[in-house]
Amino acid sequence: MLREESPEQSSLYLYEPGSYAPLARVDEKEGEAENKVYYFHTDQIGTPLEMTDAEGQIVWQAKYRPWGAIEKLVVNEVEQNLRFQGQYFDVETGLHYNTFRYYDPEIGRFITQDPIGLSGGDNLYQYAPNPNGWVDPIGWMPLYNPISRGHHMVPHTAATKLGIAPFNSINNVPSMYWLEPGQWNDLEHSSMHGYNKIGANTRPLLDAETIRNKGLSNDDWLKSLEAHYNNPELASQRGDLRIVEGGKPGKIIAKNVSPAQAWEATKKWARSKGFSMGGCS
Repeated sequence: MLREESPEQSSLYLYEPGSYAPLARVDEKEGEAENKVYYFHTDQIGTPLEMTDAEGQIVWQAKYRPWGAIEKLVVNEVEQNLRFQGQYFDVETGLHYNTFRYYDPEIGRFITQDPIGLSGGDNLYQYAPNPNGWVDPIGWMPLYNPISRGHHMVPHTAATKLGIAPFNSINNVPSMYWLEPGQWNDLEHSSMHGYNKIGANTRPLLDAETIRNKGLSNDDWLKSLEAHYNNPELASQRGDLRIVEGGKPGKIIAKNVSPAQAWEATKKWARSKGFSMGGCS
C-alpha cells in the first residue's frame, strides 16, 4: 500500500528499498496546515512493532502472537493497520489483506488457495515455513526477506534438496539485490520468479519435489533458470549481484546488471569455485 485515503485524511507510506518493510507515514488531514509524520520501528522481517511521532513519542505499539495476530495493543493513540510485510489489517473481518489473498493470523494460513497453484509450493494455504525469517508480501509465495538475502540466482532450498553445489546454501552464494536508487519498483523480486505477468512464459519451478515429478534433471532445471533470466521481459531490470554474507548483502560481484548478465556472472563465479553449470551455455 502506497497511499490510504479517507474522507478526512490521506496517508502516504514510505518503505525500505527492495522490500515492503515500512519506514514512515505522512498524514495529511483536511483543515490542518501541517502534515504529521510518523516513523515505523520494525522487527527483523519488517513487521511494525512501534510507531513514533516527530518528537519521538510512541503513538502505537503492539505485541504479536507468532503468526501475526495482535496479542496486545500497548499504545494505540494513532490507528495503525500494517502487519506482516504487504499486509493490511481489516477491522471488520479480523483478517489481513495480502494483495491477492486474505490471511488469517490466528491460524497462520491463507483462507483461499494460492492463485499460482503449485508454483508457490505444495501447500496451497501455507503462509510461510517460519514467520521469523520469511515474508509473502503479495500472497503468492513465501520468500526469505529480500532486503537481507535478495534473490538467490539458484533458489537455495531446491538446490539443497537436489544436491546442486555450490548453490546448496543460504549464505556465501550469489544473490540479486535492488538496494540502490532507481533499481526498485516493487516488481523485481516477483518477476525473477515469473510473477506479476513478467516472464510468465518462462516461469521456473522452485519446489524440488515438483522438479523431480516433472522429470527434470538438475541440468534441465538450471537450463530453465537460464532461459528465464534471458527472457526479454526481464531485460530492463537492473540490480547488484552480491554474495550473501551472514544473511546480509555482502561483496558485489556484478554491479547494476540485468538478470541475464547476473546469470553469466553467477556461472563465472561457480566456475571459479571449481563447479560447472552442466547444461548451460
